[in-house]
Amino acid sequence: MANYKILEAASVAGLNVRLQEHIEEGWEPVGSHQVVIEHMQNRFAGNQHKDSVYTHLYSITVKTETHGK
Repeated sequence: MANYKILEAASVAGLNVRLQEHIEEGWEPVGSHQVVIEHMQNRFAGNQHKDSVYTHLYSITVKTETHGK
């Protein structure tokens, strides 16, 4: 039987750190990472659109094998 966990971070570097820590503990990645836009904000000056700010969430699934029951 396998245990699964989803690791999340606000940056690629943060996800890499969490993933490396879990790999050292015996976890292994399942598939590839995912990136979703968690929040989007359009910024205006009066009625004129200036720019958009995006907040991303990076994630990856890891698993480890359990022995016994």
